[in-house]
Amino acid sequence: MVKNDNEVYKSVLEKGLSQRDRIEDAISKIFDENEIRNIFLVGCGGSLAVMIPCKYILDELSDITVNVYNASEFVNLNPRTFTENSLVIVSSYSGKTPETVKAANMAKAKGAPTIGFMGKDDTPLGEAVGFAFANHAETGVTDSKIIMLYQIVFNVLKKRGEYERYEEFMKSLEALPEGLVKVKETVEQRAKEFAEANKDEKQFLVLGSGILDGEAYAQAICIFEEMQWIHAQHINSGEFFHGSFEIVREDTNILILKGEDLSRPLGDRAEAFSKKYSGKVTVIDTKEFELKGIDEEFRGYFSPLVCSAVLDRYSKHIADVRNHPLSKRKYMGIVEY
Repeated sequence: MVKNDNEVYKSVLEKGLSQRDRIEDAISKIFDENEIRNIFLVGCGGSLAVMIPCKYILDELSDITVNVYNASEFVNLNPRTFTENSLVIVSSYSGKTPETVKAANMAKAKGAPTIGFMGKDDTPLGEAVGFAFANHAETGVTDSKIIMLYQIVFNVLKKRGEYERYEEFMKSLEALPEGLVKVKETVEQRAKEFAEANKDEKQFLVLGSGILDGEAYAQAICIFEEMQWIHAQHINSGEFFHGSFEIVREDTNILILKGEDLSRPLGDRAEAFSKKYSGKVTVIDTKEFELKGIDEEFRGYFSPLVCSAVLDRYSKHIADVRNHPLSKRKYMGIVEY
């Protein structure tokens, strides 16, 4: 039985919104005291995937350079463009991921300003960063983190004089908790049906692009593989036609995420092809869902939050029917690696 956790979920999102003053103070301090020339987004797995939309937004609206790195690669490469004039944003829910903590300490040693996200701030990562934002919760952690990251991103844009609708954006952001709860309620029945239809599946192709590429990546490697032990391949919807579409057959199981950002045509193309050649295609299209109080101009930016809300219910239902809790692991945190 999958419990209804919408009230807890809503309160966690509201907690993320409540960090607005702290975030505005942090960004002001960072940009007033440093000559920020680029931004590095650093983490592993889901904690990395959740930051990918930030690069997409900044690439669209700003001329600042944004780099996304797995923490191990960041530490071992030590990019030449990484200097004391870099803003480093790191994320690890446990606050103990060794490579992420090492990345934060490396930035600290270089004199680069750091912002970190973790479940609890009294952790190695919380102690290593200049500005720590903790979001411990039973559910909604990812969405709460996206809300805080968006506040950072749009503060950066405002501080750099690159965005004039900051207050309007924040007003729409504040309407999200209620809207996302409605999204979850809307998909409850289809989440049950998805779980029943796919409980015995052995493999998924998970497609997404643009602002949803990180969501597709996280669903494939974190949910299906890490938490359900189902083989899954994350594919950028644009790259789908440069290799992976050759393995599509009538029974190929394909999950496509479609947002309302500038990459939507890539999802449309992938959907049209997939439905022509496979009878097992699931599409999550954010355009289907009503979001009261949200300015139409911002819906594309909120596509990851909508998809995350939908996929949360899909994932919890498939875990339930497979009798495989999302917390179950064979290696992670159990053996040396």
